[in-house]
Amino acid sequence: MSLAIRSLTLSLLLSCCGFASAGSTETVALDGQPFQADLTRIAAVRLHLKDGSFRVVGGDSDEISIRTDGKNAAQAKNMKVQIRRTGDALDLTLLNVPKNEVQITIAIPRETSLYARMRAGELSVEGVAGDKDLELTGGDLSIQVPDPADYGHVDLSVKLGDLSGSQFGDPKGLMGNSVRQDGNGKYRLHAHVFAGDLTLKP
Repeated sequence: MSLAIRSLTLSLLLSCCGFASAGSTETVALDGQPFQADLTRIAAVRLHLKDGSFRVVGGDSDEISIRTDGKNAAQAKNMKVQIRRTGDALDLTLLNVPKNEVQITIAIPRETSLYARMRAGELSVEGVAGDKDLELTGGDLSIQVPDPADYGHVDLSVKLGDLSGSQFGDPKGLMGNSVRQDGNGKYRLHAHVFAGDLTLKP
């Protein structure tokens, strides 16, 4: 791993203590120092993003980590992360994120409910089981849905753009595209893009 990528890795270790206590807000600069926090019993992650290219991946680890890749990854040295824990939910706000040729990968435990609000750019979600509540004002949003039977209430919509993927039936609408369905699965899926594309991947 290059120095630029290594110095921009944020590891939130669930077994440690003394940071991001309930109701408090902390701001951490990604200055190359290791970061640890008490994140036990976190069931939901809420991401507050502005512009950029973000990839959220679920994995088997009990850690949450953030890393940067791409041609201009070194420009992310001024990134900061605001962290707030409320009950069993963790809010992450990313600040000073580079917009060009830098991808931010956020790895979270697989069994996590995910909430994300983003202004513009690209956001992809894969390997994450749990409820999903995702909205993007402008850009492209892609969501991996390997088994549609996992979901109960589904609400997908694009105001100006395309909605692709047939896991929940064909999109409908004279202006924009939408899909709504109530199934028997235990998870809820809400995704909305105002201007751009929403893609469901297997």
